[in-house]
Amino acid sequence: MRNKLLVIMSFIMLIGFITIGFFAFPVGIPLCAVIGLYYGIKNKDKLFVRCSAIALVAGIVFLVYTGCLIQSM
Repeated sequence: MRNKLLVIMSFIMLIGFITIGFFAFPVGIPLCAVIGLYYGIKNKDKLFVRCSAIALVAGIVFLVYTGCLIQSM
């Protein structure tokens, strides 16, 4: 199940990168992190929860940074 989830996350990032380019990172990383958090909490996988939480924080930072860049244009 874990491998299938990682493949799904990879497809989400790939499709996002193909469609919207660089802006896939601030959108895709938090989305994949939330999916990973859900899986980790549901299956009590501490490593997956820890990595997903770190990715969620990084994704939120990317969102804020991208928002600031867009506003300054």
